[in-house]
Amino acid sequence: MNEPAHIGVAARLRIQQQAEQIQRSLDAIGAGRPGDAEPEMLRRSAVLQRRVGLPVQEAAREAPHSGAEKVWGQTIDFVDVAFLQRGAYAARAVARIVTRDGQGLGTGFMISPVLFLTNNHVIGSKADAADLLVEFDYERDLAGRPRVPTRFAFAPETCFLTNDQDDLDYTVLAVGGRLSGPGVLAGYSFLPISAARDKHQLGDHANIVQHPDGRMKEAVLRENQLVSRASTTLHYVADTEPGSSGSPVFNVLWQVIALHHWGSPHRDLLDQNGKQIAKTVNEGIRISAIVTDMNTRKSGLPAREREKITEAIAAGLDPQVVSSVESAPAVAHDASLGASVDVASDGTATWTIPLRVSVQLGGYPTRNGSPTPAQDAAPQPHADVAPSSTGEEARVQVDPDYGNRDGYQPDFLPGVAVPLPKPRGAAALRAVSVNTRPKAGRPKYELPYEHFSVVMHKKRRLACFTATNIDGRLAKSYDRSTGVIAAFHPGEEEADEAPEASELWFIDPRIPEEEQTPPALYAGQTAYDAQGAAIVDKRKADHANRIFQQGHLTRRQDPLWGPDDIVVRANADTFHVTNRSPQVGFFNMGKRKPGAEAAAHAGGTLYWRALEDFALNNAVADQARVSVFTGPIFDDENDIPWERGMPEMAGFKAPREYWKIVLRVEDGRLQATALSIDQTPLIDYVPEATLSEAALARVSFEKVKRYHVSIAELERRTALDFGAKVRGADTHQGGERREVASLSQLLSVPRAPSRRRR
Repeated sequence: MNEPAHIGVAARLRIQQQAEQIQRSLDAIGAGRPGDAEPEMLRRSAVLQRRVGLPVQEAAREAPHSGAEKVWGQTIDFVDVAFLQRGAYAARAVARIVTRDGQGLGTGFMISPVLFLTNNHVIGSKADAADLLVEFDYERDLAGRPRVPTRFAFAPETCFLTNDQDDLDYTVLAVGGRLSGPGVLAGYSFLPISAARDKHQLGDHANIVQHPDGRMKEAVLRENQLVSRASTTLHYVADTEPGSSGSPVFNVLWQVIALHHWGSPHRDLLDQNGKQIAKTVNEGIRISAIVTDMNTRKSGLPAREREKITEAIAAGLDPQVVSSVESAPAVAHDASLGASVDVASDGTATWTIPLRVSVQLGGYPTRNGSPTPAQDAAPQPHADVAPSSTGEEARVQVDPDYGNRDGYQPDFLPGVAVPLPKPRGAAALRAVSVNTRPKAGRPKYELPYEHFSVVMHKKRRLACFTATNIDGRLAKSYDRSTGVIAAFHPGEEEADEAPEASELWFIDPRIPEEEQTPPALYAGQTAYDAQGAAIVDKRKADHANRIFQQGHLTRRQDPLWGPDDIVVRANADTFHVTNRSPQVGFFNMGKRKPGAEAAAHAGGTLYWRALEDFALNNAVADQARVSVFTGPIFDDENDIPWERGMPEMAGFKAPREYWKIVLRVEDGRLQATALSIDQTPLIDYVPEATLSEAALARVSFEKVKRYHVSIAELERRTALDFGAKVRGADTHQGGERREVASLSQLLSVPRAPSRRRR
């Protein structure tokens, strides 16, 4: 996230005021005597005592002569092997701050079991926090594969403390309920913070763990060196790009010494002689200053919030807690099994195989040092248990027992059986993914979920199509923010949600990962406004409208019908990556709130979801059943290359066109209406487009072409066989496809009288 202008102005001024100290430090570092950069003998003594374990008097005697070799041995490039283990443990506490459509805004880290620290310019208010999520494990594992991230909501109502001064710039807030992913908050470490003087001295190396530009978690090890110190800030230089807002800055013992909040462009600053400083100069807020300010400002908080701040500060004063980073938990890996075993500080052993099974070892010391009694493991809620209305359990959690999914049902519509579409011809059959756990009597290429099925294309790594059953009599809504399940009412679907506020997308274990799109594919896109400037606030509609979003093919609302436990399972199933496809923001929009920015879209015209909205609403109103087939049109020659710089995605292309068939029974007769929409006119606006005149112009949704097409044309263009019954029920009257501009134009069906309600 780009820092506000006033942050940069103030930081530059402070750095200019520290120019003499910065140059003195650079000279000492360049001469191979980094320890000489620290001018305060008392600080040198305290640091030496802490790191080497000397008695106070001996540390005081040695401090004036203690260069780096005294503290760390003959070379500062040699560190204890435990350095890496401690760093891995500390990194567990670091997380990415994201919008509800998955765009990274900054970094932060846990400072207690429930409190999270980041910059004020990243999260400045409770309202900001309500629109954002915190995402852990957005990183690669030892094999280089993306881990499955876990997302939590923020809980600013539980605790929120902030300071917007440019030389403090911090926010502390509580983390709330898990929304998605396999992790639990207690399973992540936290980093104790304190105002102690013995954590750093000038000339020291600093380490940073961060999500720069929203990327997967990265560590900058021993690249930065401390060069100056002011009352509330530290300055450190590097040869690399600036860090990520809200990242923790560590010393060599992996203690937090600063909260990163600003970095200069490379070689952008001058020394006191007007010469360029051949480094990137970064500024962080000293943790000691933040702790002092927290202690002062907590008095204005309600008692419960004040207590949480006090607990976080106390953790930094507790020697047992502080030493927890230095005695990081063991991590065992069994490559032959493709499994790992994590032994946490409370004795919880977690095997990833890839299912996660946790066992509490009785008598093992907990975080606070006291042993836990041997006892039976507490039962864990099953993934298909309906959440309560508290929001704590309102999360996306996939039921791993895929054998209980029946998928699309051919005999779902009254009086007529409509088989699942099938690939047409031997080549098309070879192109689809094979389910390694097929259901008896079903095609091997079908992936059944709750109330819908997916057929995947191996090479394209996207669904060929999805097939969904919708029961209007039993339709329900599921509020993802609260977990409340209620009767569905026409017109309310996703009205209050941002476009694809998708917590997490799951890999389906029934087909190879290399035949699916990885979770990181859509992260970190940058869009530009009409003036060519990067859109900094990724929550704005202009940003969402100009990026490829993770478009649901089977829409989240459609399979949500039946008993509550089935609704919860169906909701989670729609977040499998097999059900997503890259769609420009326009295609992926839900209903619009009156007066919202997205209302600039062409009102009254046919949106991508409009046909399905109409079918769903009328299915509910008429207590009817509807089936929907949806998918992309693959055109290898003309589709859009979209590899995102990821080697594993070489050759990946985003489809230009999508299609949908809505099936319903009217007056005892099957009716099939097909629609195709081309997103080509919007492709110029996506981030990977050059900054052309078209890319900078206001997005015009009127350019999008919508066609009522024949089933026969779709069969020809998709290499799918929809079956004789669907072809015979086609509402298209023959001839060429025809452009349509409204629902009434599309859904006027002369073959049979309609009983749909308007």
